Amino acid sequence: MMGTPRFFMALAALMVWVGLTLPSAAQTPLGGVARIDPIQSWVHDQGDDGLALQLYLSQGVPYRIFTLDDPRRLVLEFNALDFAGFDLRRFDQSDRVTGLRYGQMQDGWSRMVFDLAVPLRLDRAGLAIAPVDQTALLTLHMQATTAADFAQRAGPPNRQAMAGLPPPAVTRVERDPNAPFVVAIDPGHGGIDPGAQVGDAHEADLMLALARLLRDAFRRTDNLRVIMTRDTDVFVPLEQRIQIAHEAGADVFISLHADIVTEGKASGATVYTLSQQATDAASAKLAERHDRAEILAGVDLRGTDDEVTGILMDLARGETQPRSIALAKVLVDEFDQSLDHVNGRPHRGADFSVLKAADIPSVLIEAGFMSSRKDLKNLKNPEWRQSFADAIVRAVLNWRAQDVAAAALRRQ
Repeated sequence: MMGTPRFFMALAALMVWVGLTLPSAAQTPLGGVARIDPIQSWVHDQGDDGLALQLYLSQGVPYRIFTLDDPRRLVLEFNALDFAGFDLRRFDQSDRVTGLRYGQMQDGWSRMVFDLAVPLRLDRAGLAIAPVDQTALLTLHMQATTAADFAQRAGPPNRQAMAGLPPPAVTRVERDPNAPFVVAIDPGHGGIDPGAQVGDAHEADLMLALARLLRDAFRRTDNLRVIMTRDTDVFVPLEQRIQIAHEAGADVFISLHADIVTEGKASGATVYTLSQQATDAASAKLAERHDRAEILAGVDLRGTDDEVTGILMDLARGETQPRSIALAKVLVDEFDQSLDHVNGRPHRGADFSVLKAADIPSVLIEAGFMSSRKDLKNLKNPEWRQSFADAIVRAVLNWRAQDVAAAALRRQ
């Protein structure tokens, strides 16, 4: 029986973040993809003020634990965990957990996010492995604490240091003018964050399908290279999406979405550019929801820019932002000519985090609104998606020609 202590041996060198400092998970001798046994795994309240969690795994894997505040969340990450067959209703038996999400991340890790009703601190956690069959048991115990103590302990791990990556650059190295034009396509949401949902339709799935068509359409252009921030159903944090574009030397960044509106009505294709002051209340709420989804998925990077970096980024955006606006206008003109349905205010501005690359012209395209019956029908239609992708390609190529001509005039 897995619960018998004689089957376990202690496992060192696992990394746990919540006020504890242990060796890096990269040093552990574990690997592969583990599965959760849904019968022997649970989370439930412990005593008057505690929380206990047990995960029975098919094998031991590196893991890390941390908490985030506002809202309060417990985050567990594994390298890696397969959630196939996981029964959420059977697993969650705690009144102190108000919500649970899980899914895959692009870096090969898997994530579980628990919304906490009360502030809790990690009391102890450990992973034990049975020597006979190498199955593993992760146990975690949390105790009540004050809101102030929770906030002090909370915070995401340093992902750049963890992955051995340098901090994201503010500006890029000057590229070879003869190099291929690089387009970064960003299918919104994915993995633990499905985005908007209407019936059996998920924004993340629809946008990935559209992004693949757009990628293939761009590839039919000479001297042009396309990269995607994700090509599977995985979660990619917003800052990593921008980093992927930077590392590829992207010349333009296109984020694809299809949201819903809960107040009023909205329909038709819409193009957004970055603006600290939203052009309207609906756009402000939309940007807030996009960032909120990121926060709820277990990432919270608010306030991470220092003052000097912020100034440098503002200077870089002073040149990039007019180019983004010019791209938005060309896209709107093309949509107006090519599509059967365009929003009444097709170009809007809002403070979308995913558009904050200082040196890459960036737009966020709402292909439609899933709360609109007509838009949802279009978004599900492969032929319509192909027409939409072709329209984006024509617009981007037209903008590129205009942008090159404008750059030549600036140099004279």
